[in-house]
Amino acid sequence: MTQKERNIIEKFKKKVVNELEVKEFDYEYDNMFECIYLHFPHEEEESIEYSIDQIEIYLDELDSIKFYQDCSKVTTNTITQKVIQISSKSNFYYLLALGLFYKQTPENIYINIVQNPLLIGIGAVKSNNYNDYNPPCSSHLAIEINYPDFDSRLSEEKENELIKIFMFELSHAHNISFEFSTYMLQKEYDFDDAKIDILHSTDFIYNIPLEEYNYGMDLFLNANQKLSPDLQFISYYKIFEYYAPIQAKIEAFESMKLKLSSSKALTHDANFIASIFELAKNYDRSVRDSELIKSLINTAFDLVDLYDDLPQTVKKKLKQNELKYNSKTETKDRIVNELGAILYQTRNSIVHAKSNYDIKGSEIEINDLPELNHFMHKASYSIIRWYSSLPKHLKINA
Repeated sequence: MTQKERNIIEKFKKKVVNELEVKEFDYEYDNMFECIYLHFPHEEEESIEYSIDQIEIYLDELDSIKFYQDCSKVTTNTITQKVIQISSKSNFYYLLALGLFYKQTPENIYINIVQNPLLIGIGAVKSNNYNDYNPPCSSHLAIEINYPDFDSRLSEEKENELIKIFMFELSHAHNISFEFSTYMLQKEYDFDDAKIDILHSTDFIYNIPLEEYNYGMDLFLNANQKLSPDLQFISYYKIFEYYAPIQAKIEAFESMKLKLSSSKALTHDANFIASIFELAKNYDRSVRDSELIKSLINTAFDLVDLYDDLPQTVKKKLKQNELKYNSKTETKDRIVNELGAILYQTRNSIVHAKSNYDIKGSEIEINDLPELNHFMHKASYSIIRWYSSLPKHLKINA
């Protein structure tokens, strides 16, 4: 190591330890490979490797380093490191090690994916967001954007758009899926939560039988992948759509069976024949998109039992803060109809292009979807078990 190189790394260490108060930071120089191993707390030795040239770039930026309360990124005057999570094929890290995930824009802005993000590591140590199982650097991946100067910096919105454009192309070329993340540690496991999980597991082991397979289980598994709240809602809604025609047919068949068992069935007069047509019209109405899932609500799952899981914004739209088993029948019927409309309009607001969709007023805002998905998760599970419990002669194809 030359004296100049030693001065660079020593100056870097002094800034990190004294000015940024990362007291446990140190380094080791490898003469054979002419690289530096950075030592952060709880990191394995020789796991964080940087060159002198890289250290020098970061050194010049440490005076302007900025941390954010949500722990999603760390910035300087000309660098942004934003935490991401990646799901990909097994060769992703091989390609990453070869430095194949970078791009230069016409404005001379460089964007790439980095392992062991140095600025993120400093942020994690300063905010105490690390432990033995989540080291500050090596447990994270980050998008790094390098600007030619401060004046070239993009707004946060434009910066996120650039990242999405970059990841869009990588997703196409390498079948990579990604999402924004943070370096914030998950809260420590709560003992009360542990007791609930143990009870659920015990109940599963001893009391819950394994049901016969049906396709709705595939839909449920898909809905429980890591998805954005809007896509997760649509995935749960597909479960409603899959089973709703079955329930509509069951109701129509039961109505027809009662009609054909009537004493008037023997006379075949005009009124009786007209009533057959009316039943057929009722069935046609029940399988329209806007009416379809209403047949499941409070039939394939217990709405009273799940009502507390609805977001408060939904209860406000329904003008009903609680629902009980002794609530009036007309109240329950109204809630079934209005909840069905809310779910349907929310689905439409997601799947239709904004330019082709007129707001109806029943839709749920995107911020409330995670809580609504909690309800959809429980309702979908109940619907699948309801179908499994039907006698074979009622398991009618949709």
